[in-house]
Amino acid sequence: MKALIIFLLPCILLILGDTTARAQDNGDSVDPYATLFSPYTKQEWRSYQQKKINEGRKTQLTFKVTYANGTKVKGAKLYIRQLSSDFHWGCGMTRRILNNSAYKKWFASRFTAADFHNELKWYWNEPIQGQENYTDPDAMMKFADEHGIIVRGHTVLWDDVKYNLKWVKKLSPEKLLEAANKRVDSVVQRYKGRLIGWDVMNENLHHNFFEKRLGKNASSLFFNRVHKIDPKAILFMNEFNTTEHVNDEYAPPDRYLRKMKKIQSFPGNSGIKMGIGLESHYGAEPIDLNYVRNSLDSLSQAGLPIWLTELDVKMDSNLKNSSELQVIYLEEILRESFSHEAVKAMIIWTGASIDGCDVMCMTDENLVNTPIGDLIDGLMEEWRTGEIEGEADFNGSCEVSVFNGGYEVRVVDPVSNGSSCVSFKVDKVSNKNVHVQILG
Repeated sequence: MKALIIFLLPCILLILGDTTARAQDNGDSVDPYATLFSPYTKQEWRSYQQKKINEGRKTQLTFKVTYANGTKVKGAKLYIRQLSSDFHWGCGMTRRILNNSAYKKWFASRFTAADFHNELKWYWNEPIQGQENYTDPDAMMKFADEHGIIVRGHTVLWDDVKYNLKWVKKLSPEKLLEAANKRVDSVVQRYKGRLIGWDVMNENLHHNFFEKRLGKNASSLFFNRVHKIDPKAILFMNEFNTTEHVNDEYAPPDRYLRKMKKIQSFPGNSGIKMGIGLESHYGAEPIDLNYVRNSLDSLSQAGLPIWLTELDVKMDSNLKNSSELQVIYLEEILRESFSHEAVKAMIIWTGASIDGCDVMCMTDENLVNTPIGDLIDGLMEEWRTGEIEGEADFNGSCEVSVFNGGYEVRVVDPVSNGSSCVSFKVDKVSNKNVHVQILG
């Protein structure tokens, strides 16, 4: 079956691309469902996704309820509440959040992860050589810490020449290495132990600013330096078009993995905790879900956490149904990505229009949901257990299927109404049997 899918990829892309192109030429609407799941039906595609979600994201638990003497408690009521999720929904964050209490409340009520759009980039922190300023990221980190939001350090260095400052580009190789090492030491030491991970060298498959000036092992050297300062952090490659574009020769999954292995094999780098960062800017060309699925399958073989770090879908505004298409395509990307167990987090690149809405955003300036926001809120709700109730059978047992994460269960004695409460963690390696004793 895999060979068949791979063989069909060019045909699928051509069909969808041709349909979209003709619609654009004619100013017509596009029917995405005509080709999006080809050669499968939407129902077949969904069925497979749900199967993978059940296998990778959920666990079948069996509760055993007894009294202290071991007697099974038939009819005990169980009230199960999810406290946390193993999967992180995240959002891009900017300094605009700092002076907007309503936006802070909106953000903290939804997300457990964040990337800062610009505020941790070198050009933001040191616009003039020797004059560092961390005022904005310090305040944003304080907000994140106060609300239990994990943050990725985006980004220590950037391999794209156009995002390096003029003073950086003017430096000799020797002075550039000195300045870059100072930058690494400054930002990583400042936030050491507070971030889940770092984008060490952003977009180093498409670009090579540092490699051209410092040698082919520049990325590997900086990964090594960051790791020595912050050894517990996950160090990410972060790249675009690895899953988005079937024809991008610079960053397909196989090349991504080769670059990662090169970094890992560099002397002193074997102990680095690596992560796969996928920017996931969709929409510049027709979306091919078969390619997305196969790419995520290939990347998953590395056994490393995958994060979608800047997820959005850009549409051609000339299409009559561009807004509708944007929601449809985004839903399919989210569903497909969530069905891959290796994907640990998805970060929506823009939340509220307060932060700008050049591609897509979840709310308007009054924090009222857009259709994009309705979609994401709905999927957040669909992919968590929430609160459920159960009742123990004649063996004192109750079986439930729950999403992996942290839980609390309260068990009530059907006779005395006495209760016991237990907190526990659910994941692939935890015990699938939860024993609860009703005391007293």
